[in-house]
Amino acid sequence: MNHEIRLQSPGKQWDDGLFLGNGRLGASVLGQVVDEVLHLNEETMWYGGPLDRENPDGQKHLEEVRRLLMAGEVDKATFLAKASITSCPKYLAPFVPGGNLRMTFFGQNGQVTNYTRRLDIDRAVAEVTYQVDGVSMKREYFVSQKKNVLAIRLTGGKPITALINLNRRPYEEETGKADEKTVFLKGQCGAGGVRYYGASRVVADGGDAQVIGDHLALTEVTSAVLYTSMATDFGGREDYEQQVLQALDAAESCGYDQLLAEHMETFGALYRRASLLLTKGNCGLPTDDMIKACRETGAHLAEIAENLFALGRYLLISSSYACQLPATLQGLWNGSFTPAWESKYTININTEMNYWPAEVTNLSECHLPLFDLVERMEKRGQKTARELYGCDGFVAHHNTNLWADTAPEGIFNSSPIWPMGGAWLSLHFYEHFLFTEDMNFLRERALPVLESAVRFFIGYLMPDKDGTLLSGPSLSPENSYRSKAGQVGALCMAPTMDSQILRELFRDYLDSCRLLNEQRPWISQAEYVLAHLPETEISADGRVREWHEDYEEVEPGHRHISHLFGLYPGYQMNDCEPALRDAARKTLAYRLANGGGHTGWSCAWIINFYARLKEGEHVHQYLHKFISCSLQDNLLDSHPPFQIDGNFGVTAAIAEALVQSHNPYIELLPALPEDWQDGQFTGAKLRGNITLDLFWKCGRLEKAVFTAAKDREITVRYGDREVSLMLKAGQPQELSEQSF
Repeated sequence: MNHEIRLQSPGKQWDDGLFLGNGRLGASVLGQVVDEVLHLNEETMWYGGPLDRENPDGQKHLEEVRRLLMAGEVDKATFLAKASITSCPKYLAPFVPGGNLRMTFFGQNGQVTNYTRRLDIDRAVAEVTYQVDGVSMKREYFVSQKKNVLAIRLTGGKPITALINLNRRPYEEETGKADEKTVFLKGQCGAGGVRYYGASRVVADGGDAQVIGDHLALTEVTSAVLYTSMATDFGGREDYEQQVLQALDAAESCGYDQLLAEHMETFGALYRRASLLLTKGNCGLPTDDMIKACRETGAHLAEIAENLFALGRYLLISSSYACQLPATLQGLWNGSFTPAWESKYTININTEMNYWPAEVTNLSECHLPLFDLVERMEKRGQKTARELYGCDGFVAHHNTNLWADTAPEGIFNSSPIWPMGGAWLSLHFYEHFLFTEDMNFLRERALPVLESAVRFFIGYLMPDKDGTLLSGPSLSPENSYRSKAGQVGALCMAPTMDSQILRELFRDYLDSCRLLNEQRPWISQAEYVLAHLPETEISADGRVREWHEDYEEVEPGHRHISHLFGLYPGYQMNDCEPALRDAARKTLAYRLANGGGHTGWSCAWIINFYARLKEGEHVHQYLHKFISCSLQDNLLDSHPPFQIDGNFGVTAAIAEALVQSHNPYIELLPALPEDWQDGQFTGAKLRGNITLDLFWKCGRLEKAVFTAAKDREITVRYGDREVSLMLKAGQPQELSEQSF
């Protein structure tokens, strides 16, 4: 099956676009006929420079905030914490647009028919085709990884006349002519911000192509190719302008056809590693019609799921491969100077969700930009830990940005004072190791970050009267409670999610030390902390308790379900903990009965929960809800508005429904929906650096082929049966249903 997004009309705003990118340079294709505007992004274009924001009064009042919380004085604790711990200034600046490439076409004002706007996901190429008064016109777009250019080819059944301009309304600073076929755009992203440079070049056949003012002017050309590139001085790059012009030179020298072939080879080398087939072919409907039918009748759900899986992997490659920064709340794409939530990194789930599919869908390299950012955060977070809390190690809160900021962000009661962001991100290092078994990575990158996070909490945790170690002040993102005294608050001591994250953090650290045979000076303290963390409690009505105290929820249908971190992406509510798994089911049922899962990313998380609980029909039910309530016509997730985390979360959930490797065994088809009767998932990656090709028919296992990087024995479960299998390095080993 060819995976595509095929639409019947142009987009109206930037997030209606078809997204293209190479991790560094992004574009959104709206496909307007006469006035086409491509929204461009460069990964390091953020407004403003780095700031020191730690509140100077944090340490002075920390113990009093804790005392008030322990005494149940929620209002007084919130008042003092809000004044003394939230940052000065409060907010981080946004990821901002790189500019617009506007193409105005003359002589195309006639009757437009047979319009199609299409993203070929498997090739990473977009195209817009239509007829004007019966004459066919075509535009083709892609972003080259190796040459770092957006390439656009314009062709048609009649000569093309157009004006093309590179602009950045309303923050345009300098534009002009770079040479006889190139225009440029340059400036700075606010005081102390990065300096940027962008340029577009035309190579035309027939007719006339020249620079007039700051326009590329095409007159009656037979065809034309546009190359556009952008760069900044982030990281001290003084030659960023030359880099852009050299990229254009290299692309022009290569030529469009060779550049396209090179692009598909580079993209395909990653993309083709894994694939999912749930249907025998395209139904033939445009994507928008297919979504409409699915919403109304449930039809085509398997085909949409298959396309969502392909798109999720496509978007991860396009926004987080061979680049400096990980995917933001909107990936690599943003068309607004005031985007929702500043289009930054929200690290109380959203950034983490972006990377849930990275390992299992065989895109480990796409995880690396996240590690690069966290390593910069670790250095910055030592200052925050020391100045705000008087602790060793590193801490980060619920948001960060280009500059790896780690101080609290914002002023609302329910989000800033949450010191777990760095800890959660640190877990991704160990997860990457579990899938790759790269001992050098564990030693050189994972262990230092894990240890720095551990050192902070060794100093930060506070013993209560029975010796249990409590985190706090903290909160359960981004929820609130009513205390027994009737006070409504978010700030608390030792919310359940904190303790679950810390349990995995300290286990990962100690396991890393053991695997590396490292005798680190903090091991004994880490062991003590691990033994004295609060346990996950079950409330009187059988649900997982969200707070250390059994508080009443103010918003029973809240979008965050943080106290189920231990179910997914964590490992604590695994098959060995049936009581916690039952409590998790009741927690989900209660949340959903009260309106939970109403945002795109939250619904995606719920699908992952049900996959972990091995409930295939609930996977199907909430995938249908996601498609019905949270999906734009271009298959992008809507919070609303657009957020990319839901796309990545759904991709991970589909994989989780088909294979799980977090238990001591590998489980095949644990949550297969009845609707997915026949299918195959090839190139899946499992913990232990094992690759799996999985096939099923009529809802039953046909065969599973395992290939390990080194000799190892595994246990494989299918249904209620298990078998042991000895794998030899590089030699595929096959199981069928009859093997069990």
